[in-house]
Amino acid sequence: MQLVYSIFYLSAPILIFGLLTYLIKIKQNGLQLLLAVSATYIFSVAMMHLLPEAYEHQNQKLIGLFIVIGFCLQLIIDTFSSGIEHGHVHSHSNSCKSHFPVSIIFGLMFHSFLEGLPLYNSLNNTFNYKIMLGLALHNIPIAIAFATLLKEHHSNSIKVIALLITFSLMAPLGLLTSYFLGTSTEVNLKDFMPIAYGLVIGIFLHISTAIMFESSENHKYKFPKIIALLVGVLLAFIIS
Repeated sequence: MQLVYSIFYLSAPILIFGLLTYLIKIKQNGLQLLLAVSATYIFSVAMMHLLPEAYEHQNQKLIGLFIVIGFCLQLIIDTFSSGIEHGHVHSHSNSCKSHFPVSIIFGLMFHSFLEGLPLYNSLNNTFNYKIMLGLALHNIPIAIAFATLLKEHHSNSIKVIALLITFSLMAPLGLLTSYFLGTSTEVNLKDFMPIAYGLVIGIFLHISTAIMFESSENHKYKFPKIIALLVGVLLAFIIS
């Protein structure tokens, strides 16, 4: 039952806010603050929770290597996704709008799948709700950006719904991958979870710092954004 709840918990925010964005225009101001909260939350969870847990289990140099790989992998994903994981849709020319953004969709889906990998910890058979909360918050502005992108490309409602459903299932697919590998008696996952943690820590560090830097104007933060950033840190500290 926990598995079903987890899948619903990850999918619902994407479907709800994605469809709302497709049906009505949602103002961006409040979403920028939510994006700031989610950025500092996933950064803080990575530092306070994922990083110590990853280094508990095995070769510390190997963990560090996969953190760097995860960070660099997100740089590569950004070249495909145009940074939509940061919650932004960059402006497109009319000629660009006539071509369906396959590379952006592929990058976003792959990013979401990787984020789902550490949601089930096979070493102690637990679901990681701390990360799920961060992903749920983080995916709201991303879903809005994704739906906005699809509207720009004049996608019909069936295509939009199908793509939003697919996107909403990518993190659960990562979770299911870890779950089924972790509950299989034929697979030894002694090395898998620390590596998955390392990759996602690197991804979280890239995404969160990119969002925080993009949230500043001339390297200065307005007071509401400072409060939003502090809320993310406090929330992670309380939950972790």
